[in-house]
Amino acid sequence: MNLPMVIEAYASRFSMESAHEIAAHIIETAKDGVKVMPESLQPKEAPKQAAASGQPTGAIPEGTVIGDGKIKYVLARIDTRLLHGQVATGWTKAMNPNRIIVVSDSVAKDKLRKNMIAQAAPSGVHANTVPIKKMIEVAKDPRFGNTKAMLLFETPQDALEAIKGGVDIKEINVGSMAYSDGKVNVNQVLAMDQKDIDTFNELKKLGVKFDVRKVPSSSPENMDNLLKKAQDLVNQGN
Repeated sequence: MNLPMVIEAYASRFSMESAHEIAAHIIETAKDGVKVMPESLQPKEAPKQAAASGQPTGAIPEGTVIGDGKIKYVLARIDTRLLHGQVATGWTKAMNPNRIIVVSDSVAKDKLRKNMIAQAAPSGVHANTVPIKKMIEVAKDPRFGNTKAMLLFETPQDALEAIKGGVDIKEINVGSMAYSDGKVNVNQVLAMDQKDIDTFNELKKLGVKFDVRKVPSSSPENMDNLLKKAQDLVNQGN
């Protein structure tokens, strides 16, 4: 195994159930991680056609309307791991965004994580990290009318803040929420505390729907049942 394979396999163990599933998932990472030395001997690949970014380029004046002036959200996902193999391959291929936007105040301040996210983007898709306030501004900017965006949130709280600020998300894919002190394991990939439960319930009141799946091929789980289970487990721990 090369180093990229090790890293991806380590991360994938939190959200995949079998060694076979992990092995199948990291094949592409393995290919990317193999380098031929000297590089002049590296087989040349046919150039990939980059997708149109759908993003304003250059100095486009404020107020300019591109397309219908409304950014399109092909997927909004809550995932503690943000942009990783399952998102870069499975969800990107399924939803076909031309831009991936990580929406997080904390990550936007972390230069290393921002660079890692930009480098993890699949070919032909740009990846950016922005604070929540900036995402709210982008959502109202008519210059992003041709953008098909995949939004990635670390927490349901970040998603709620964005939606309250005017980011028009109708459905959230709940993919992965890591365990930490004070949280309860609801299933193999989701851990919640009372704050998370309350946030999801508030999102429900706003009319947001939930698609609980880690990958596109997974069968969706019932969010109401998961929230009830989480509440019961939290109550038992108090």
